[in-house]
Formats: sequence, C-alpha cells, structure tokens
Amino acid sequence: MGEILSVHKTGFRLLKMIHGVDSAILPLHLLEVCLSVIQVYAGLFLTASLIDVLLAGAYGAAVKWAVCLLLVQLLFGVFHTLLKRKFRGMETKIWQLFYVWLREKAFFLDYETMEQPQVSEKILSSEIRSNMHGGLGVLLYYYCDMLRALLHILLSAAMVFYVCLAEPADAAGFLEALAGPLPSAALFGMALAGMAVGAWKVYGRFGERLQGIYAAHTGVEERIMYLQNQLLGNPKAGKIIRMYGMQEMIYRNVEKNIDESLDFFGKMCDLERKQETANKLVSSLFTVSSYLLVALKAVTGAVTVGAFTQYAGAMHQFGGGCFQLIACQGELREICTYMGSFLEFLDTDNLHAAGSIPVEKRTDGEYELAFEHVSFRYPGCEEPALQDVNCRLRMKGKLAVVGKNGAGKTTFINLLCRLYEPTAGRITLNGVDIRKYDEEEYRSLFGVVFQDFKLFAFPVWQNITAGGVRQDDKIREALRQADAREMVEQMPKGLDTYLYQDLEEGVTVSGGEAQKLALARALYKDAPVVVLDEPTAALDPKAEAEVYARFHQMVEGRTSVYISHRMSSCRFCDEIIVFDKGRIVERGSHEALYNAGGCYARMWDAQARYYA
Repeated sequence: MGEILSVHKTGFRLLKMIHGVDSAILPLHLLEVCLSVIQVYAGLFLTASLIDVLLAGAYGAAVKWAVCLLLVQLLFGVFHTLLKRKFRGMETKIWQLFYVWLREKAFFLDYETMEQPQVSEKILSSEIRSNMHGGLGVLLYYYCDMLRALLHILLSAAMVFYVCLAEPADAAGFLEALAGPLPSAALFGMALAGMAVGAWKVYGRFGERLQGIYAAHTGVEERIMYLQNQLLGNPKAGKIIRMYGMQEMIYRNVEKNIDESLDFFGKMCDLERKQETANKLVSSLFTVSSYLLVALKAVTGAVTVGAFTQYAGAMHQFGGGCFQLIACQGELREICTYMGSFLEFLDTDNLHAAGSIPVEKRTDGEYELAFEHVSFRYPGCEEPALQDVNCRLRMKGKLAVVGKNGAGKTTFINLLCRLYEPTAGRITLNGVDIRKYDEEEYRSLFGVVFQDFKLFAFPVWQNITAGGVRQDDKIREALRQADAREMVEQMPKGLDTYLYQDLEEGVTVSGGEAQKLALARALYKDAPVVVLDEPTAALDPKAEAEVYARFHQMVEGRTSVYISHRMSSCRFCDEIIVFDKGRIVERGSHEALYNAGGCYARMWDAQARYYA
C-alpha cells in the first residue's frame, strides 16, 4: 500500500504541474473520460430497451428507440471528434512540458551543482527513459484510463448489485433458488474473488520481471545514444575515426549494443505477450461466469431478454475495468519511478547562496576585487585546486595569469566569475562578499571568453549580443576590434547569417574564426572586467600577433584578466600572477619576475628556446 501511495503522490504532483501550465488540459480530459463512459452505458440501456420492444412486437416504439440510439451515438461521436482535435495540440504541449521544465531547471541551477555527476545522471536517466517509455503525455493517458476503469467498475457494480437483487418470476425449482438475491450475490462474489486473485497473481508474476528488464535496458540505451550522438553524428569524431581506421571497432560496438537492445526488446515483448495471454485467460473465465449468472437471471424471468444484453455488457465492463485498473497501476509505477528522478532533479537546491544586494553601477569602472584566503576543492578530489589564495586585482590594468596545466588558473577565473564558490575563504567586491550580491548583477561585470567557449546555431548578431539589445553599429565595432568584421560582412546575410547547419542553411566557421566571434561577444557586453582564457589558442602566429597588437585598444578603460600558456602574451600586461600547485607563487611585472629567476623565468626560457 505504501508503494501505491508513493506512486500516486508522484503522479498527482505531475498532474498538478500540468494543470498549472494549462488549466484546460485536465478538465477536457476528464470530460472525455466521462463522455466515453456515459456513451457505453447509454448504448447498453438503449440497446436493451430496443430488444425488449422488438420482442414485444411494438415496432413503432422500436423505431423511436433505434433513432434515439443513433442520435446518442452520433452526438457522442461528434463530441469525441472535437475533443480529439483539441487533444492533438495538447498532446504535443504536454510532451514538450517535460523538456521545458528539465531545461528551465538546468538553466537556473548554478554551474557547480550542474557539474555534479549525480545531477547529470538524473537528467540523462529521465530523458532516456522518457524517450523509451513516454513522459507526461503517457502519464496523463494512464490516469485517464485508470479513471475510466474506476467509473466502469462503479457503474457496472451498481448494475450488478441491481441484477443480483432481481427476484425470479417463479420461486420454485433449483434454478430459481440459485437466481435468488443471496445465491446470486454469492456466485458473483466467488467469480469476482477468483478474478481478483488470478489478476493479482499474473501481475505479481510478470510485473517485477518487466521492471527488471526496463531498468537493465536503460544502460544499453545510454550506450547507443553515446555512439549515435558522440561518434556517428559528430563530424569532429569522424576525422579521428578515419585517421586511425576505427570504423570496424566502432561498428562492432554499435552492433553489439544493438543486439543487446534487440535482446531486451525481445524479452520484454515475450513477457508482455505471456502477461496478456494470462490476463485474457482470467478475464475469459470471469466473463463466462458473469454471462452464466445473467443468463440464469434471464431464464428464470428475473430480467428480460433485452436486459440480459444490458447486464451482460455491464459484467463485461466490470471485469475489463478491474483488469484495466491493475494494468494502469503497473504502468504508472514504471512511469512514476523514473519521473521521480525527474522531480528529484527539479527539487535540487542550488549550492550557491542566493544573494540579493544590487551591484553598484559605476561609469568609471572602479571596482575592487579581492581574494581573501581562498581555497577550493572539487567534489571527490582529495587535493585542493586552490590553496590559501590572497590577491587584489588592479582595476583598469592588464593582468596575466600563468602557470602549468592544473596549476589552478581556470579554477581561479571560475571562482572570480562565481561559477564556483570557495571551499574556504571569501572573494569580495568593494569589500563585500560576492555571495551577498545578486548573482546575475554580479556576473554582468564580466565579459568572458573561456577556453572551451561555445557558439550557437543562431544568427551572428544573436551570438554577439547574447540576448542583449541589437545595436548594429556596436556589433560591427566589436567585430572590428576582434578582427572579425570583414569575415562577417562576407557572409551571405551578414549579421543575419546563421552559424552552422543545425537550424538553418548557415555557414561553418573555423576554430580561429569562432574564437574571434567569441571575443567580439565579450567586447560587445561592454563589461568593466574582461576575462580572456587562452584567447589566441586557435589562431595562427600572425593572427595571434595582430590580436596582441590590438589588445591594449580592445580593453581600454577596463580591467582585463588574461590566462595563457604562451608566455609572450605577458609582455603586454601590467602585472603577472604565477600559479603553481594551486598557490600564487610569484606576482609582479615581466621584468621583475624574469630578473628574479624563479618559476616564471624558467617557463619563459623554456618557451623562448622554440622561438629563437
């Protein structure tokens, strides 16, 4: 019972969420369920009356009953058609709600939370199982079927109760005694108990095995999706595949996983077929028993011949309703299990504190940023990425952050941009802990080009403005500063040209061209602090030199933080911070650090040999 309540607690919450988006969805489906049930019993009643008047030879009355039957069926048919048309748009909307809620939550979760493996696993698992077995639309479908089954059970039970109370025309004889109210009720109770026991045993025998197959199949589908999306559908992977002749290896992996998937589907279909056969056997035994009981009532004169069809139909609906109720419960348990993971994801709390203080708007860009004894450790890692970092950023200056791979440079920037929060210590803006500021307002201070930057399959202008107001002159100036204006002007539709081929017939840009557009996006934001994480990594030496030459102009009047493995970039910066093993080991100008002969000097000399 506890498991059943848990299932419907999840289900009702999801229904409530659907209702909150569109208050017409549930009432219209409820109306459809009620109409479908009323249509069945109206048909039974009218058919029974028609048979009785035909047997009585009242053909005029029979015509009236026949016309009523046709009109009722026509009226309900029209209503059903109109509702089905309405449902077509609703079904698409309900199906999309799952993905809208999933993406909406993902967008507004802080980055540190989203990076946690268990969170990503909940998203992936919910998506895969929703694609495999259906999502919110299927949930609503089974709840409608469950309600329909309950209504059939209640209405048919009332009719069965009535027919059991019907007295035979002649109380003498064995058949007449069996057709009495108490024996009839006992016979029906025995048939009902037999059906309930049989249905529960069938459900218990096959339900758990099907659940196990569904759970195991999810892993296979995850592997197939990886092969399809990351290998077969990824042009970048295609280069490696061809260069190393990996086609046969990948084909074997695809074939192996498809065979496993087909094997799972075969087992699932086989079990479902056996379950359906067992259900039909139990249902048939109950139907035969029910028909015999109603036939007994008809033979003994307790009900008319026309009523026989009516009550036999009610018995059939009763048995069908019971089986439908059990089947829907099983399906809802499956859906609500993986939808439970989806709801857990929606309930995931941000790790970051929700600040509310507005950031002071300054036209002079004079902000003071400081790290005070900041340490940070990634979840699951023993060694800290940053250890006791203390520094103040010089405003309107150019700062280079250098160090070996894994020294803590990118972590330093992620903390500065509040993508992560310190494990210990604090970061302040104008003396106030940045966790107290409104997160979006704080991030508005930064224009960032990450090393793993991303452009989107949208028009160029949307990639540059990043959701901001379109100002063509400002866009062109940002493109000019990033050395990308001429490239964009040569595109088929200029600023309105789509990038890539995902959404429209767009253009594909090279790595260096993409990096210039990402740089233009950071400049367009016109933030007081510009952060460039390896901004020339994808550029050739000539283009790199041009970017360095314009660097001072690009960030004029702003604070710039520049992360690079190429030590030559440090010559353009006012100050250099050197990281090693998560600590700041040196800080100063190029000349001062080089003359000191420490870590910075060794890195500089190591690279200088290749340019000698």
